Amino acid sequence: MKRFFLLFLVLALAVACSPKTTPAGKSGKAASDIVILYDNDVHCSVDGYAKMAALKAEKKAQTPYVTVVSAGDYVQGGSMGAASKGGYIVTIMNAVGYDLVTLGNHEFDYAIPRLKEISKELKATILCCNLIDLKADARMFKPYEIVDYGGTKVAFIGAATPYSFNSSTPAYFQDDKGNYVYSLSADTYYDTFQNFINDARNQGADYVVALTHLGDDVNYDPINSQELARQTEGLDVILDGHSHSLVPQRILTNKAGKSVLYSQTGAHFDNIGVMTISPNGEINLSLVSTKDYTKEDPRVRSVIDKLKAEYAAQGARKIGYNEVMLPAKNAEGDWLVRAGETSLGDLCADAFRVCLGTDIAIVGGGSLRKDLPAGDVRFDDIFNVFPFNNNAAVATLTGQEILDALEFGVAAYPTDFGGFPHVSGMTFEFDPSVESPVVYDVNKAFVRINAGERRVRNVKVYNPETQLYERIDPAKEYTVGGSTYMLKDAGDGYELLKGKGRDTGVVDLDILEKYIVEKLGGRISAAQYGESQDRLIKR
Repeated sequence: MKRFFLLFLVLALAVACSPKTTPAGKSGKAASDIVILYDNDVHCSVDGYAKMAALKAEKKAQTPYVTVVSAGDYVQGGSMGAASKGGYIVTIMNAVGYDLVTLGNHEFDYAIPRLKEISKELKATILCCNLIDLKADARMFKPYEIVDYGGTKVAFIGAATPYSFNSSTPAYFQDDKGNYVYSLSADTYYDTFQNFINDARNQGADYVVALTHLGDDVNYDPINSQELARQTEGLDVILDGHSHSLVPQRILTNKAGKSVLYSQTGAHFDNIGVMTISPNGEINLSLVSTKDYTKEDPRVRSVIDKLKAEYAAQGARKIGYNEVMLPAKNAEGDWLVRAGETSLGDLCADAFRVCLGTDIAIVGGGSLRKDLPAGDVRFDDIFNVFPFNNNAAVATLTGQEILDALEFGVAAYPTDFGGFPHVSGMTFEFDPSVESPVVYDVNKAFVRINAGERRVRNVKVYNPETQLYERIDPAKEYTVGGSTYMLKDAGDGYELLKGKGRDTGVVDLDILEKYIVEKLGGRISAAQYGESQDRLIKR
């Protein structure tokens, strides 16, 4: 009997201490569960919205208290978003019936005037406590909103990452003279948030939920969600985005030593978050896998399908003019981009380097799937070049890591290789007569580089100050632009780069269009791209 009692006591304590539920705020007053459905970093993965709507309807059948929120990065990251500058996404979100959203850094990617237009079109309330219009000396959006659920009041405070200046486009926040005319309150971030927590509590909020786009990467961004918890008091939950982290539920500690629940859903609608406040005052956070959840709302599905059909017609949209055909293959149909430098590869690598603001860029030839024809350049034309919707990434690599990556990139030559490197901001030579020192595994993924002579030599990086190409320093760090496929996901066997890149959330198609339209003035000149530019010289 004593052993049974002790076992019962241990189990009871385990349940009581479980991180799955935790009391917060005051005791609940609502007679039914309060359900908050949340997402983050959807990045135009539109099919998930039909599932969000179905789950919303399912929860509404169980409780009258259901709210749908987003922690940002919804209008950008896919070609449907790019084609409509977020308009298609807003239409779908309106069909779902989102209630509250905050701003991700990529909500700024179509510039502030377009953000203002989207704000008027979106039926959900945009919450952002830290975005200030300095000319008007006022916040652009409502900082928080209190929702009353049958007597239980929940405050939602929204905030964007202050690093949106750099992770979007700095010029969008500046006037013509380069002066910042918008602020994201980086110098007062935590104090700003604390003031609105206090204000919400004074207005009778029983619970306070931070709806943020900060990320939990403490090594990359000093202002992050984990630090938000540590630097403030009074938060019950942080529903976050930006770092694409998969966090069903984590317990953080606030300034007063009390618990703060934290969650992210990953990205691209892989999951839908479910936050529940029970009548007894307990909070639970969980994730629903959209792969496993197969229900779809037929009305929202119809809206999505209609817009997809409309988007297909957008393929004829003109974005510029090309003076000379840029080939991916030769006349016999053999891949040029997988065995040597091409003018098409130069163009695409330049797009990554210039638009991402990196020292260099590396693009695998296998990402370039079709010639870019001469004449009017349509949206379909660049989509055919970059059809995979890979996101752009930025990595910080040492010169030695870059040298090793280049060595791997040319190791298969003369065999066609999808990872053959096209570069910008850099030149190099390689000698195919040298036996490659690269060792692969059975899957043709990088293992190591043996000692001895290498194929790659005389690597130089452009110095914008001297306007000269200077020999690469193996010990120096350089910023490198490219795709998540290569710089993060080790595509084409680039295991030596796996996890190095940080996903910007910007799709490669957007990068190429932006470069052609904004940097080249809508015209790809034969003088610049008529021939490859001897960035790679075979010896």
